[in-house]
Amino acid sequence: MKNKAGKDKILDAALELFSNQGFHRTSVDQIAKAAGVSKGLTYNYFNSKEDLLLAIVERATACMMDVASHMQTSSGYQLSLHDFLVRYGRSLETGKRYLSFQLSLFFQPDLKVIVAPLLQKRAEELLCKTEAMFESAGAKDPIVVARRFVSELDGVALHYLAVFEDFPLEMMLVQLYENYKDTGK
Repeated sequence: MKNKAGKDKILDAALELFSNQGFHRTSVDQIAKAAGVSKGLTYNYFNSKEDLLLAIVERATACMMDVASHMQTSSGYQLSLHDFLVRYGRSLETGKRYLSFQLSLFFQPDLKVIVAPLLQKRAEELLCKTEAMFESAGAKDPIVVARRFVSELDGVALHYLAVFEDFPLEMMLVQLYENYKDTGK
């Protein structure tokens, strides 16, 4: 447990510094100092600054996959859809710092190359879980519905995280529910 706490402190410090001053302007020394650990301990957990970056993305991916794991429950499609959208909204709110930082990576070609395989894998897993949810709802073409739904989720996330300061997140998630609740009927 102690090891995980130290690793988490380092990841939190790295995320904060990467977000505030940029990946390239942040040193491992700065990360260690902000985390209150030695540089050696930082290198004990992470071989490089790039490994830290990947660990930040992996942690956010684990959170998103936890949210997506609730897409199919025995309580039925509409309740699963509602539960997923509530959890998705909560994850955007609580993970705003992580997710905003990750969004910025798409606009930095040298960093995008590093994280692209992880982000691609996450997108494929989310699409697969979404397709299964719409298939269970009886959607005529579940992959097309899933792609459209995930695209709309991405649009909501983009607007919430980076475009509008006062984006009506809850209202938009309610609208998504209304748009998809009768899929397959």
